[in-house]
Amino acid sequence: MLPVTSKRSSLRATLTIAIALAAVVAAFGGMAHAVSDLRVAAARPTAVIVPTLAKVTTPRPSPQWLTVRGTKVVNSAGAPVTLLGAADYSLEFTCSGNGHFEIADFKAMRSWGMNTVRITLSSAFWRNLNGSCPNYQATVANAIANADSTGLYVILTLQWNAPFGLPEDATIGGAQCPLPDTRYDVRFWQDIASIYRNDPHAIFDLYSEPHDITWSQWEIGGTISSACSRYSTKQTYQAIGMPALAAKVRTVAPSNLIILSGVGWGYDLSRLPQSARVLTNVMFGAHPFNHAGGSQQPADWQRAFGNVAARLPVIATEFGSYDCKTTYIGQVIEYFQRLRMSFVAWAWTPGSCATPSLLADWSGAPSVPYGAYIRAQMLALATGA
Repeated sequence: MLPVTSKRSSLRATLTIAIALAAVVAAFGGMAHAVSDLRVAAARPTAVIVPTLAKVTTPRPSPQWLTVRGTKVVNSAGAPVTLLGAADYSLEFTCSGNGHFEIADFKAMRSWGMNTVRITLSSAFWRNLNGSCPNYQATVANAIANADSTGLYVILTLQWNAPFGLPEDATIGGAQCPLPDTRYDVRFWQDIASIYRNDPHAIFDLYSEPHDITWSQWEIGGTISSACSRYSTKQTYQAIGMPALAAKVRTVAPSNLIILSGVGWGYDLSRLPQSARVLTNVMFGAHPFNHAGGSQQPADWQRAFGNVAARLPVIATEFGSYDCKTTYIGQVIEYFQRLRMSFVAWAWTPGSCATPSLLADWSGAPSVPYGAYIRAQMLALATGA
């Protein structure tokens, strides 16, 4: 993730200036990553040697249910599947998105060796808060159908929520509160689960980035007071614990894969409670980014999510680098491969290193060196090269 302070300030500034522009990206490691003018570093990529794994089965364009088996995810034939993809964001803070959820966009992802797209959503837009976004559910449905048609697995993520229902939430999709709320966000997931419970490509990432909470709150919820990284004053709401939310989704959708992210803006899984570890068909999400402050660096990965990945299935549902170099992403991809983790890069958009952006333009051409390096690694894994 981006450093918490810098990501918040970028997001607030962008939303104030031009919320109608879908070029903005939200902060904090997927949280909401601010988009600025394209600036690609002139420096050459830093060489990183990534060991090649045995060939991994990547899904073909035919529906196959995914199931957790030990630390692995397998398809309906029992073959191991590594989810490789990118976040296609904007629907968390713009009602109609950025316009790039079309079949051509998803085919471009497939050409990178990806088998997964992660689509970030807003529960405020989903419930059409104050009547401001009546076509949102149809927009989301169209995006999912387009991705499905190209054979991609689709990770649906609650990225922004709006437990207070403030007037501005209707325009910008809400904010990133510490946890999902017991009312609107539960209803959001009950709706999603009901609609997509028969779609074997649909994966439910229940809350992208829990933050500023204890592990006890992550587990059982409770009363939360927070400014949600955006509001001028703190508000209070009732949050649901992540295992309880997973249980509610599971009663509606018994077969879909579920993802639960840890604390610290979705990065830290180190104290995952037993109530989460025993859930069925669940993966756990981590979000490593090279923060300027030095957090989330290689020396901390084993503590934060590596130990858990040795026993449970872990996916990096976001990761990236803000320096336009490949040193950090080379190290983290090598680490993912060593642990046989799935990984989803941030983010499928043209833009700057501050996003960070995988694309040079919407044709699917990669940014250099960041996007080009990630594309090469995904293609190598997808082909077993």
